[in-house]
Amino acid sequence: MRRVLVLLFCIGVIGLIAGGIVLVRDFNRVFPQLRPGVYSGILVPAEQGDPIPWWVESSVGSPDIFVSVGLAGVPAQRGVVVEPSSKTRLPLIVSGTERRFRIIGREDDNGTYEGDYSDPITSERGTWKLKRYETPPVEKALRDDLVEWVTTWQALRSVETKIQEVKNTYDTDEGRIEKLHRYAVEGDSLQKAAHSRLSSTASALEDLKKGNADKKSELDEMLRNLDISKRVSNEGRLVELSRESIVREGRWIEQALHIAAPDVSGNFDAAYERALRVKALQDQIADERGLIRNLTEGPRYRGRDGERESEEAFYNELQ
Repeated sequence: MRRVLVLLFCIGVIGLIAGGIVLVRDFNRVFPQLRPGVYSGILVPAEQGDPIPWWVESSVGSPDIFVSVGLAGVPAQRGVVVEPSSKTRLPLIVSGTERRFRIIGREDDNGTYEGDYSDPITSERGTWKLKRYETPPVEKALRDDLVEWVTTWQALRSVETKIQEVKNTYDTDEGRIEKLHRYAVEGDSLQKAAHSRLSSTASALEDLKKGNADKKSELDEMLRNLDISKRVSNEGRLVELSRESIVREGRWIEQALHIAAPDVSGNFDAAYERALRVKALQDQIADERGLIRNLTEGPRYRGRDGERESEEAFYNELQ
């Protein structure tokens, strides 16, 4: 029993050691954390090949780094070495048109950084090293020269910007001046063209007014002729006679009603006799209207002389 416990204990210890090794190995499969500064180093291929220089800058307060590899087709770029959400460190990936470097490593005891890289595109593997580049202090004279140069360069850029702004303003003003000059030179011709167009428009307006007056005169003449034709023609005469007959009918009914007015005594027999006379008058009016309608529709079937004689006889009877 004791041997079994010892065996299980040994197996557990071995498992812990193996897990620690794997954990450390996985921890080392990321890009190390660089202190702020500028680093330079080389990428050394495992097989035959020339070392590749590369340059890294780590800024204060930024988890990302700036990387530049000395190869054509691999531009300088920002490298993401920390996952933003979980703050987990990641391998450094540097991509180009034909190369893709996956870089992992660690920090040594002497302050340098080293590790391995692989290229899944070319299947190349190798090692790398980085060392912080210590910038020597600049002498006062050189520092003053640099400050003066930067100040001069900034002033030059400011002057160039102002010159460009003045040039743009000049181009704009030149265009406006040219436009005004064109208006001033061509003003007379434009004014003449405007006067000519105004004269032609006024002439056309006068012609329209004259034509309108002529049309109005023709319309008045046609209305007069129409009125005359109504009065002169047989059809117009029939219309006039029908209007006169309607007026006569009105007067006749008024006279008949006035003659046959009921007594104020309210006698029923007198009222009944009056109603009969009114009914007879209405029947006679209906007959006369029928005769008038025959007169208006008869000319297309009867001669004009017979029509005129029957009409005069009818109106003589009415009188």
